[in-house]
Amino acid sequence: MLKIYGIPLSPFVRKVHWALAHKGIDFESVPTMPGDDSAEYRAISPLGKIPAMDHDGFTVSDSSIILRYLDSVFPDKPLYPDDPKQNARVCWLEEFADTKLVEVCAVFFRERFVKPMMMKQPTDESAIQDAQDNLMPPLLAYLESQVQQEGYFYGDALSVADLGITSAFVNARYGDYQVDAGDCPRLAGYLSRAMQSPLVTEQLAIEQDIMKNLA
Repeated sequence: MLKIYGIPLSPFVRKVHWALAHKGIDFESVPTMPGDDSAEYRAISPLGKIPAMDHDGFTVSDSSIILRYLDSVFPDKPLYPDDPKQNARVCWLEEFADTKLVEVCAVFFRERFVKPMMMKQPTDESAIQDAQDNLMPPLLAYLESQVQQEGYFYGDALSVADLGITSAFVNARYGDYQVDAGDCPRLAGYLSRAMQSPLVTEQLAIEQDIMKNLA
């Protein structure tokens, strides 16, 4: 049995859940918070990060590594193009999402969701303003220059680029942030399509149930 450790609200765990759903692979979700320092979990994820995976006794952590493994073991509906240049491009876009984009989207998620709902702390409006005015615009400009007018973010099939970019923006949306269609029409159009896809809406329904319990 394939097990994924983590929490669905994590953009990295969400990526893996989406990949498994896309490929039609059954798995067990094992609730695990980031930073879990139990000996059992650190044996699977030495850095304590989520997600981690256990596939019939084979364990590995980090969402990108897990996705590579899944695509090799379950090759149907691949998430990585065969063409080397396209493969490199989608991997780069996933890396861009996993590092800088997630970092900035996390400001909105932390300040407008985690702190008031989970930690009962006030929102730092100055952090929100800085993210909105200074941190996010150059990222949006880059993504606007890369995204396709129609269809998937890059190429002609769902890829790790779609998983990484869309997952990051889901967390921003939980922090009441939306991409302005007037400023970034192609990116806003892409996100609108992505957020309405069955793959995304089914996962978000699960997350909504989790969020109700946190309120």
